[in-house]
Amino acid sequence: MRKTEESIIAAARLRAAYRGENEAMAAASALENLAVLKKSLSEDQYEEALEKLYLEYTAS
Repeated sequence: MRKTEESIIAAARLRAAYRGENEAMAAASALENLAVLKKSLSEDQYEEALEKLYLEYTAS
């Protein structure tokens, strides 16, 4: 399944909730990370980065 920016943000919020961290700050950080990646990567690289970021949020 293709990962979207929304799924990345949701995963970041969920990880923060499980850790007892601030969900809004986690979402803001994820959005910031996505913006940086989008500016610096090609479309294919960006899609790959989304997959890796999603795995990072869901595995930890």
